[in-house]
Amino acid sequence: MVFFASSWSFFRSDFFLVHDFTHGARIVEMHKALVDGHFPVRWSSDLGYGYGMPLFEFYAPLPYYVGAFFYEIGFSLIDSIKLLFLISTLVVLIGSYKLGKSLFGSLGGLLVASAVTLAPYRAVNLFVRGAISELWGIMALPFILYGIIKVVGDDGKAVFGKKQSWLILLISLLVLLLSHNLTSLIFLPLSILFGGIYLILETQKQKTENKKQFFIKNFLILFGVYLLAVLMSSFYLLPAIMEKGFTRLEQAIVGNYFDYNLHFLYIKQFFEVNWKYGGSSWGPYDDVSFYLGTGQLLAFGISALLFAKRISKNISKSTSLKIGQIITANGLYLTTLFLLAFSALMTLNRSKLIWDSISIFSFIQFPWRWLSAVIVFLSIAIGFIVKFIKGKFHQYLFSGVLILIIIFSNYKFFQPEKFLEDTSDYYYSDIAKIRNKMSETLPDYIPAQVKTVEIIPVAQEDAVLGCEVAREYSGINIQILGDRNNYCEFEFTKITNKTHKKLVEVELPQKTMLEFAVLDFPGWTAEVDGVVVGKGVSNSGTILVPVEPGKHQVGLEFKDTKVRSISDRISVFGLVIFLSILFWYHKHND
Repeated sequence: MVFFASSWSFFRSDFFLVHDFTHGARIVEMHKALVDGHFPVRWSSDLGYGYGMPLFEFYAPLPYYVGAFFYEIGFSLIDSIKLLFLISTLVVLIGSYKLGKSLFGSLGGLLVASAVTLAPYRAVNLFVRGAISELWGIMALPFILYGIIKVVGDDGKAVFGKKQSWLILLISLLVLLLSHNLTSLIFLPLSILFGGIYLILETQKQKTENKKQFFIKNFLILFGVYLLAVLMSSFYLLPAIMEKGFTRLEQAIVGNYFDYNLHFLYIKQFFEVNWKYGGSSWGPYDDVSFYLGTGQLLAFGISALLFAKRISKNISKSTSLKIGQIITANGLYLTTLFLLAFSALMTLNRSKLIWDSISIFSFIQFPWRWLSAVIVFLSIAIGFIVKFIKGKFHQYLFSGVLILIIIFSNYKFFQPEKFLEDTSDYYYSDIAKIRNKMSETLPDYIPAQVKTVEIIPVAQEDAVLGCEVAREYSGINIQILGDRNNYCEFEFTKITNKTHKKLVEVELPQKTMLEFAVLDFPGWTAEVDGVVVGKGVSNSGTILVPVEPGKHQVGLEFKDTKVRSISDRISVFGLVIFLSILFWYHKHND
């Protein structure tokens, strides 16, 4: 019922417009690169106005690997996009249920799952923003906390059959890191804090003689899993961090409209429906909602009142009860409240000092992205209702009523503003449209030396070299790219035109500088007759290759830089460790 209430719009044959309608082009570009044999995929050959750009080196690739798989096995582009949205809902539903069940039992699992899955902020990401990557990041969050609880609570014992609790945590972390780096930046520190406090609380429950061993063992497991997740995702993380200066990324996504100072929330926005399909702006009158949900707010209020009553009763029973004992006895709820309050604070202007002090936070752009964490911790706090209420009947009564209120107060948000009669204006596989229209929408990762206002899109889908009358350039003739007209002073035969490889055979009457339809970026290497040669860069940022008179094979190949090579090796090393651990567990289980 919860899944249908949040997903019914995706089961229609038509589709709708969202703010980020670039998903179709991303899937097409990912699919094309994989078919070309480019892996791990870093370069997009058609975005960047047909000259290419390193889209997937910087934009977390996991959802688009999955989308490309659906596209490859025969799903339409629209259906592939729908499946990515549906997966985000199904997985977050299962993960939040598992999380709630591990803390409060099956009834608590249903309550937590309803609160997370039907959070209005998820509806914003689904039907207003269309933020697939952020949705995939959010879907990993409950599983991360669940993995921490299972690692510590099970003390390393097997769950889900022979598979281990650490495996749940590892996979969840990998999904987060490879799906949305901004949600990773927000949630990883919070999850580490949650894990540390949860480990301390569970350690206190152990017998005195076992406490040290219990703490050290589980600390090492948690630390090792987080480290292994970073190692295995290094092929993406390290180049994304270390090579971003070679693109226009900071110019495109930091400052101006994307200045975080313009997008702090006001407390009242948590409590105002204000349901619209527009964008974020300065002040409390955004054209998009940041409402926490009627059912969720009501349930949280009940949870807080029950907690206050519980504390009051404990104090009245024992006047000697100390603050430390109260904190220890209610440590998980207080931890949840703290993480909830901190996450909510980070959406408000009161946290500006923190934002100003941590420069990397500027890449988050919108402080309200912290609502990803808010909805998870809010839902855990709601789940405590089951624990605070005594008696099965009252637990089922309160939980059942609250679940119904959450469903019926929020389902109306989980629909688009309108459905499109024709989706081809926004979601398409047409290469010419990707090179022209979509490149204007998504210029973020164009190499830094390029001025986008001067770019003329490559006209032909399969263009490698283009020609016009040769012009003088420092005494060397240049052949201009792009098939801007059909006049050529030389003959050339296209041999290879893949995402990461270009090769042509040319016969030249004189020394010539060939200009490829590729924007220069670290990793592109030029070869003439199989020998690496130095390359130049045109005024428009494209790659120039000097070629002597005669018949030659001239090509480009997108190779690994030192950073990428080391990053790939680190990921392989992490994968070897992972497989070794699996083998060790399998051997010992047998």
